[in-house]
Amino acid sequence: GARLAHAMTSAGQIIHQRRSLLACDGRTSLAAERFYRMLGRLMPHVEDERARRPVPWDAIPWPPAIHFALFVHRVDGIEAGLYAMARDPNKADTLKSAMHAHFEWRSPAGCPQSLPLYLLERGDARQLAAQVSCGQDIAGDGAFSLGMIAEYQASLVAHGPAFYRRLYWEAGAIGQVLYLEAEAAGVRATGIGCFLDDPVHQVFGFRDLAFQSIYHFTVGGAVEDVRLTTLPPYPVLELRPQDHK
Repeated sequence: GARLAHAMTSAGQIIHQRRSLLACDGRTSLAAERFYRMLGRLMPHVEDERARRPVPWDAIPWPPAIHFALFVHRVDGIEAGLYAMARDPNKADTLKSAMHAHFEWRSPAGCPQSLPLYLLERGDARQLAAQVSCGQDIAGDGAFSLGMIAEYQASLVAHGPAFYRRLYWEAGAIGQVLYLEAEAAGVRATGIGCFLDDPVHQVFGFRDLAFQSIYHFTVGGAVEDVRLTTLPPYPVLELRPQDHK
C-alpha cells in the first residue's frame, strides 16, 4: 500500500513537492479510507451556502456540473471495477438514468453515507481504462483512474456557449485537488488529456449529449524517470517552516 505522508506535513510542503507522475508502478494500492477521503475532498457540499463550502469549492459560483466515471484497480478492501460518483447527491438519479440499465448501483463496503459513490460493475478494468485513454498504461497501472463527466447539453442551453470553458475551470479545480490529495496520501497523480470520449461513453452507457467526458485523471504509485533531473521549485529561496504560517 501507499505510505501515508506525515500527519503534520503542511499544506505548503505538499504544494511545493507536488509533481505529475510519468508512469505508475502497477503495484501500489490505496487504503479504502484514504480513497474515500480523497473523493470526499472533491465534494463541493451543495447543501451548504457557498461561503461555507470547503476550499476551493467556495470559489465556484455555479452548481457542480462534473461527476465521475471511475476505473478502480487497487484499493484495499474495495472490489475492482467500474464506479460512478455524483458530486451533487441530487444528481445521482439523473446520472443513473443516463447509464447502462444493467449496472448495480451499489454503495461499496465502508463507503461513508455522505459520499454518493456507487459500484456499477465488478471486474478487472485495467486494460479497458488504458484502451479508452489512447492506450496509455498510466490509466490502468495506478490505484484508480477517472473520467470527468460533464452535464454538457443542459449547461450550455441554460448558460450559453461561454459556459463551455467554465466546465474546464471546474475540471481544473478537481484536478488540482486530486494532485494535492495524492501527494498527501504518499502517491502521485497526473491528468490524462488524450482519451477517446465515444468509447468512454459506450463503456458507461451515455447515449447523447446530456453527459460528456471532458478530462481524465489517474492516481497511483509513481515510477521515477532516472533520465530526468528534478530541481527545487524555488532554488534561490530556502523553504523554512515559518514560510507556511
